[in-house]
Amino acid sequence: MVEFTLPKNSKITQGKTWPKPAKATDVTELRIYRWNPDDGENPHIDTYYVDRDDCGPMVLDALIWIKNNVDPTLTFRRSCREGVCGSCAMNIDGTNTLACTKAMDDAS
Repeated sequence: MVEFTLPKNSKITQGKTWPKPAKATDVTELRIYRWNPDDGENPHIDTYYVDRDDCGPMVLDALIWIKNNVDPTLTFRRSCREGVCGSCAMNIDGTNTLACTKAMDDAS
């Protein structure tokens, strides 16, 4: 058996947990992997809560909602929002898919 040791700066740490939206009745939790190669910090998982009554049904809609309402430092790529260009491709639930075509109800 081979044993690997990851570099110290590659281990994922717990990031910030943002507060739930006030007066929201239907809330979905999103845990987002974040890493900035410029700051020398370890990657971390930030936790966000999305108000489903104020947001569209797709994962990309949730990311846009988070950027507009919670954390403007969240960055991601998007273009057509129709599943054509592929710019919003990301790993969601361990599967590479398009955020604009993946419904939040289909993600765990």
